[in-house]
Amino acid sequence: MSDPLHSPASAHPAPSAETNVVDTLQSLTVAFALAMTVRSFVTEGFVIPTGSMAPTLAGAHFSFRSPETAYEYSIDFGPVLGAAAMNGGQLPQGSRGLVDPMINPLVPIAQWDYRKITSEARMGDRVLVLKYLYAFSEPQRWDVVVFKNPTDPVGDTQNYIKRLVGIENEQLLTVDGDVWTAPLGAPLADFRVQRKPEHVQRAVWQPVHDSDYVPVDPQAMSQRMGRSYDGPPWVGEHWDTSGRAYHCDTAEPTTLHWRAATMPIDDRCGYNALQLRETPYPVSDIRVRAAVEAEDITKWSMDLQLEARSHTMRWQLNDGNATLLVVRRDTGAIVAEETTPCRLPAQGASCDIECWHVDHSLSLWINGTKMAELVYDHWTPEDRVRFSFPGLDLETYRRTPVGPLPDAALLAWNVAGSPVTFHHVAVDRDLYYRPNGLAPGNQCPTNGPFVQGLAFGSDLNAPAQLEADQFLMMGDNSAYSRDGRVWGRPHPLVQAQLGETSPFIVPRELLLGKAWCVYFPAPLPVRMPDGRSGKAIVPDIGSNRFIR
Repeated sequence: MSDPLHSPASAHPAPSAETNVVDTLQSLTVAFALAMTVRSFVTEGFVIPTGSMAPTLAGAHFSFRSPETAYEYSIDFGPVLGAAAMNGGQLPQGSRGLVDPMINPLVPIAQWDYRKITSEARMGDRVLVLKYLYAFSEPQRWDVVVFKNPTDPVGDTQNYIKRLVGIENEQLLTVDGDVWTAPLGAPLADFRVQRKPEHVQRAVWQPVHDSDYVPVDPQAMSQRMGRSYDGPPWVGEHWDTSGRAYHCDTAEPTTLHWRAATMPIDDRCGYNALQLRETPYPVSDIRVRAAVEAEDITKWSMDLQLEARSHTMRWQLNDGNATLLVVRRDTGAIVAEETTPCRLPAQGASCDIECWHVDHSLSLWINGTKMAELVYDHWTPEDRVRFSFPGLDLETYRRTPVGPLPDAALLAWNVAGSPVTFHHVAVDRDLYYRPNGLAPGNQCPTNGPFVQGLAFGSDLNAPAQLEADQFLMMGDNSAYSRDGRVWGRPHPLVQAQLGETSPFIVPRELLLGKAWCVYFPAPLPVRMPDGRSGKAIVPDIGSNRFIR
């Protein structure tokens, strides 16, 4: 018996051409109506224009693959466009040195001509936004949100995308890269650091170094660089760290040291390689990870130590226990400690270890499962300043938080009990929200008198105040993001129609929706037979992803 929905063609007369045309027009009309309904009320696509959310989301950029290690990263194309616009459309002359962050974040390893950079240029990511989501649910801190810029909300080009950092009915400060909040009216001593959910934190870790990327020929590379190769950032007696895997040949206690002078842990971002050079801020919120292969896992032990912010953070694995500690460096006093039973996987099983220090907490992860956690929540913003800037007078910081740099982070990984090999050794760093000041160039002159002083949320004497239905937006690429902290006063239309006169904030009515996925990543350029790059028309499907 034949399927009535798929009957043979011979069972029915062929439809007329006129019927085909009418059916097609009806189908197209219905499809168009559905598409417009979805676009208007459910979800809509937006193009990322700039790199303020990099590397989470990329604007116009090009990809650079290191010829020495094959490490690849995206670089902002905006500076090339800006320079050409100021030069009558002419591209800059000459070339630009590009670094491989896995080798040295400061020393160029290749020269790229500006014409080559232009031929490799790719458009920004395209994202889907859930419209009207916030009509049914409350905006959540750390959401990536599309909204109308309150300082200039007219036209589609004024759609902005940033991370929602400040929510309504709270006070907010950014101190040493972290976000601190307290209820409205609370004193400074009540401010505490805001922590990101695990899925967001994993998405925003940014690479500092990864042992999977090593020079293929260090000697030849040194000749091309015009200087000797510094070697890997991890070194230690009895350790061979020259390859992708780091091997220790003894069961005696030994230490891997991080060479901070070679590979500083700071908020440098490869995406900004063509931007003006800025002094990077040392970062203490980091993740250290490795796949551990011990000859005898039952005897192996470790004690990873991070020296930062006048303290030593320690992750210990020994005798079936995981111990996390925070220790004052000057006195040696233990200020926080947590011990949890924690057995390593059996011999021969995978053992991927991650040690996190982020947002005033330590955690130990094995094979993706959190095995131990220590939260130290008693520091105030003033404590953080004293610990992060030793020797700096607190009043000096209050007046000028933009200039001082916190102390640099140092790492030492102590192991004992068994010869061991570390695979995929990597160090990552967290987002770092820089302190900032207010400048007329970031404010619209038609919106009223310029606001002067420190950026919104940067002044310990005057924390940011977020009232009902007010939100603060900031970019992941803090060094080159025009955050809400510096916008100044809202547009006269916003003041007149919404009754919102507060500077720096985004009113609830201007939230368009939550960005939830990259549906059309920046297309790949087509290679021509002669080796040149053609138009970028092939989507990089492998980069489709949810936005965290």
